[in-house]
Amino acid sequence: MSSLTEVYAEHPLFRELRNGLLWHRTSPTDYRQIQVDGVIMPNNGRVKRWSAPPYACQQLGAISLFDFTTYPEEEVLEEAIRWQQFLGDFDPVTVLLGIEPSRVTGKLIPYPLNKERTTGYVIRYVELCHCGPIPTTAVISYLLVCPIDYSRFIKLDTLDEATLSRIEKEFDAVVRLERQRMDALH
Repeated sequence: MSSLTEVYAEHPLFRELRNGLLWHRTSPTDYRQIQVDGVIMPNNGRVKRWSAPPYACQQLGAISLFDFTTYPEEEVLEEAIRWQQFLGDFDPVTVLLGIEPSRVTGKLIPYPLNKERTTGYVIRYVELCHCGPIPTTAVISYLLVCPIDYSRFIKLDTLDEATLSRIEKEFDAVVRLERQRMDALH
């Protein structure tokens, strides 16, 4: 993590995330598939990003979501070392989908219940699991986050292909330059 991707209490992105919504993080490619499908689907193993064992939500056949609002700010920030990396997980942009909790139809399994009967990893306080697909109609906010500088994010009420493509191009130039600079230092 760099100082540009560290989250703290007054960070503008953290303030946005503590607005009562549940957040699902995805790549631009996966976001496009979500739009085609009309739902966010649980990861049944088709996406292999981490080593075994499967993480707790995957073991439950559920979708991993972030809840930055329920627990006190201090506890959420205490676990930032474990969750902040996911905010900038994809180049050139990470797509965060803000989900209105009242619009989800499946069962929500909050922390610490999502740790019971699973052996996989779960992020204390902020990670919860949603059993079943989540319709895209539940998504009411979008945050497009630059993976090298979390102060560079764009908040939207809707996200269409033209906007996503434009932001990908804008952030790609910034990300490539920073990655080249970092490579030269090492």
